[in-house]
Amino acid sequence: MSNPANPLQASLPAALVQIAYRVDDLEAACHEWAQKVGAGPFLVRNHLPVIATHNGEPAIYDHSAAFGQWGPVMLEIIQLHECEPASMREVLSHDQPGQINHYACFVEDLDAASAALISQGMPLTMSLTSSSGMEVHFHDARHLLGGVLELYVGNVHLRGFYDKVAALAQDWDGSDVVRYIN
Repeated sequence: MSNPANPLQASLPAALVQIAYRVDDLEAACHEWAQKVGAGPFLVRNHLPVIATHNGEPAIYDHSAAFGQWGPVMLEIIQLHECEPASMREVLSHDQPGQINHYACFVEDLDAASAALISQGMPLTMSLTSSSGMEVHFHDARHLLGGVLELYVGNVHLRGFYDKVAALAQDWDGSDVVRYIN
């Protein structure tokens, strides 16, 4: 339930839809998560094509990602290949792999939710546009959450992907952990 006196709760859903970790070896991490906590199976995309900006200027965010189900939330595992400028890399890559990289949630209005976070001291670190045209905002919430907060509108395409990942986990027997997609 949201508390109108708390702008973060008022502008964001109560439940997060994704937790993401940064690793050095994406495929090995998928197998480790599957073995240790039963997360998966993982849909992997290498070098996701995105257009990124940092402080209104073009930025480089080259990463590969694996998406699997971990109980009620999606688990994303990220391997960063290149992240520039350094001020953006400092926020998005953290000090050590294996730490939480970000938490994600669906919002109804991306700009309004971002403005609420900025007003609470969580600056916009990166904006990106995916190859499907989806806009995503990353806010520096490390002081509050230990990671970045990723916001996007839960459109039909995105929710369909979340549903696909969750459906793959239903009755999954633990085999075929890593599945590459385009």
